[in-house]
Amino acid sequence: MRAVLLDTNALLWLMDERKHHNLGKRAQESIRSSVVYFSPISLTEISMKVMLKKLKPAPLTADVLVRHGLVELCYEAKHSEHLQGLQSLARHDPFDRMLLSQALSEGALFLTADSVLLDMDLDDVVDASL
Repeated sequence: MRAVLLDTNALLWLMDERKHHNLGKRAQESIRSSVVYFSPISLTEISMKVMLKKLKPAPLTADVLVRHGLVELCYEAKHSEHLQGLQSLARHDPFDRMLLSQALSEGALFLTADSVLLDMDLDDVVDASL
């Protein structure tokens, strides 16, 4: 069974019944057949977007996500080592960079809808809308 790490947008889609349809069939199958991880980086990104009023408050906490069967993948020093290999993303969203480096370090599929990350054509980066 292959592990999956959800990008923040995929996490929000999964946890919001009104947006669940944004997840494509392939992404939903990956979620059903895998250990699904979330990162505290996503919770930080959500909190910051709520503070900036770019996102409505969502009752997403680590406890809620764990109760829904997701597994927390803590960001570790080894994950930051993969950032060096992502030079083309030097000016891209730092949350995306950290999440991608986490997934690459763990050998997990990374479900995202971020076009910049998808355009990198990495085998382990999967379009969450497909």
